[in-house]
Amino acid sequence: MRLRNKTIGLMAVVLSAGFGDRVAVGGVVEYFDSDEWVKAVGEGNFLTVDFVGFPNGTFITDQYADLGILFTDGNDSIAFAGSFINDGVGLDGNGNISVSFDTPQAWIGVDFPGFLTIELFSAGKLIHTTEFGSAGVGNFGGLISSKLFDAAVLVDPLGRDAEIDDLHFGVPAPGSVCLLVLAGLYPRGRRRG
Repeated sequence: MRLRNKTIGLMAVVLSAGFGDRVAVGGVVEYFDSDEWVKAVGEGNFLTVDFVGFPNGTFITDQYADLGILFTDGNDSIAFAGSFINDGVGLDGNGNISVSFDTPQAWIGVDFPGFLTIELFSAGKLIHTTEFGSAGVGNFGGLISSKLFDAAVLVDPLGRDAEIDDLHFGVPAPGSVCLLVLAGLYPRGRRRG
């Protein structure tokens, strides 16, 4: 029997469903607290885009390609504002913020002011949608998905421009696949006849 390497489930989906500031919905665990999300994915098991180092108004597209992420709308721009409490710098979507990943991902987390909807896509198909946030600043929304995704769209559900402070993303290390098999989350390949 061979393991398919296309879709990886996560042990966290099984272990953390229904506890703390998280909710399990259809193979995705939703986190409303950044500390809980970091604990679930593991410190150092994700990359962060903080948008620091660019002049105000710079359009962000492929500046983070070396991290394996592209901002595909072409009109997302750097903004300086007090609502970006991590470092005063964030991204104004001038509408939605769409990203694509070089490698399929298993988790995503976003620091943002106000409200934000995160939509996950795999091969162009919407696989999950979650709305996060509240009035004010310092909000967080994080997802861990049992199905890998290769794109995400960040939308302000109130129809305003989506704004984000920092964006975090990652995929489990290859060694964790053994644990996933034991948990029954990693799909098995077809038997050869």
